[in-house]
Amino acid sequence: MEKENHIDRALAFMENLERLGAQLHQADDQQKLMLQRMLNMSQNNQTGTEEYHELEQRSHDLQAMINKWRPIYEERLAMVKEVRQAAEQAKKNNQKRG
Repeated sequence: MEKENHIDRALAFMENLERLGAQLHQADDQQKLMLQRMLNMSQNNQTGTEEYHELEQRSHDLQAMINKWRPIYEERLAMVKEVRQAAEQAKKNNQKRG
């Protein structure tokens, strides 16, 4: 029963990690679109407009969110890779013994 609980927790961790990765990817894409729009507006001398200032604020907020969550995502992803490598090594060691 305890083993199933660990498996459930590991699966939930993996699902949450996948969702976080997808959200970060979407945030990166959205950030690129906003920056492109801001660049276009800048080239057309529209930096004083309300739309530009709103985009600028949204871009800063989005970048702050990305900066907060990307290191957490990368840290957790590294943990998963380490666990996978350890599991593969343990599997190889067990095959050599048996």
